[in-house]
Amino acid sequence: MINGQKVPESDLLSSQESSLGDFWIPIYSKSTNNAFQATHFEQAMLNIIKQPNINSTVIMRADILKENVYDREKGDTTFTSSKLISEFPHFPSSANSKEQVLHRDIQDVEIRNIPETKINLTKKYEIVRRIIPRNPYKDHIINQTCLMLSGDESVLVVYIPHITTKEEIPFYLPPVYGIGLLYHKDIVSIHYLPFNYNESEEATLLKSMSAYERPIRIALRLLETSTKHSAGVKAGYAKRVNHDLVVPKIEFQNRYISLKKKYSLKLVNEWCESTDPKKHVFEDLAIAAFLIEYWILKGLTPDSFEFRDMGCGNGLLVYILIMEGYRGQGIDARARKSWSIYPENVQQNLLEQVIIPSVLLKPHPSLSRLAPDITDNGRQFKELVKDNSADGFSIKYHSSKELLNSDKVCTMEDFPKNTFIIGNHSDELTCWIPLFGFPFIVIPCCSHALNGAKARYPPRKQLVTPSQQGAPAVPQSSTYASLVDHVEDISGMMGWKIEKEMLRIPSTRNAAIIGHEKYINESEEASMLRTLDLIALEGGAEGWVENSMMLMKKAPRNH
Repeated sequence: MINGQKVPESDLLSSQESSLGDFWIPIYSKSTNNAFQATHFEQAMLNIIKQPNINSTVIMRADILKENVYDREKGDTTFTSSKLISEFPHFPSSANSKEQVLHRDIQDVEIRNIPETKINLTKKYEIVRRIIPRNPYKDHIINQTCLMLSGDESVLVVYIPHITTKEEIPFYLPPVYGIGLLYHKDIVSIHYLPFNYNESEEATLLKSMSAYERPIRIALRLLETSTKHSAGVKAGYAKRVNHDLVVPKIEFQNRYISLKKKYSLKLVNEWCESTDPKKHVFEDLAIAAFLIEYWILKGLTPDSFEFRDMGCGNGLLVYILIMEGYRGQGIDARARKSWSIYPENVQQNLLEQVIIPSVLLKPHPSLSRLAPDITDNGRQFKELVKDNSADGFSIKYHSSKELLNSDKVCTMEDFPKNTFIIGNHSDELTCWIPLFGFPFIVIPCCSHALNGAKARYPPRKQLVTPSQQGAPAVPQSSTYASLVDHVEDISGMMGWKIEKEMLRIPSTRNAAIIGHEKYINESEEASMLRTLDLIALEGGAEGWVENSMMLMKKAPRNH
């Protein structure tokens, strides 16, 4: 289906003549049934040129090196070059690796050309892109020319890798000199231009291939992707999520490639949890890559601060960051099997503690001012303890003073001032983290209130202006989106300058709220009063201490 219309099956054309000319070999064609027009095809293909990962899961991204735009009406050309032309792709921490990054002729940025076509077409774009595969230690980085030519209701896009022989073509591309994607007379077709296209041997080989051989399968994939995205353009599809607003994509992805190379195989093979290792390993590698690049962006060196991963779970993120030279600890109410497989220096920094914010145990600031010798609020908290009594349990009481001084409780009182808090899918802690007073990143997952109970937050209210009266209703936010908005709102009320990023991780719950600086400068007492006011505004935190202590007796969640 394309744009709601049924489209005929793609036709295999390799025994026919190409509409582009004698040197081209037609592979597949498909009628669009008027599902889109040339302008939609052009827009979709420009987007795919800049995001080749849409066509292949082997490809991470494309770095645009050159872009020449021809304007036929004005009769001029815009030339753009990137500084990346002269820079070798840098993958941090890969210097000690025995394996080298694979690449071919990436210094070659000369634009390639094609033989004249039968259809009357003129140049519109000339682009040279550098294709970065997901694993550049296995698949080669190459440069590639992308041409876009247009005519009367016709658009031709051509990909030409900067490779001299078909034996050197990377696995993720078909072994041909050029690939042509043509929109012409309401038909989209795929054509190959063989190496040595003046000779007949390569053409004969391509024409003899069956639909099951890889070059032909790639052609079908290109056809399906181009028609699907062109129909999406006509239907008005708009990208709902914008990535790379905080950390640049190139730096993040290069760091991710490096971390994945160093750690993924070992971590997946040694995984001892019941959860899916690939999801957790690659997700935490991506979060670590983002954090490291974010800290670099903010000028935070490994020896200038410490991190605390609150609700660290399996400790994987703590392990990666410590191995990368950062100082910090992971804290969770329950130890995990994984902790025992990490090196000793990592195990020492994984702490089994209940997290109880000190604001729930300390006296009110006004009382502290009057009686500075009082260090706790004098409260008692109940804990149910299983025993052999008739009821099967007894009640044990814990005082605020006891909890403040317990090595089984993390109150954050002993955290260094230069601490950065991480809340990665930290469940009950999600809404608490912006209240702790330390720079932070929180990646919300499950929705809880400040008392630790599950909660659902309403969507933000939409203000309706007179001009919007009678306009179509705005769709309600999802439960997750409402949680993310709520975390952002309470972060702002605590005085944080908010940065927001949709992380490139294998999870639908990928929003990150980051607070690194505050827009207010207030005393510790004023900050505590602000925290208490916000807790009250949120309905209070009664039950947090009891619920937190119960976490130590429950099985961990599998996320």
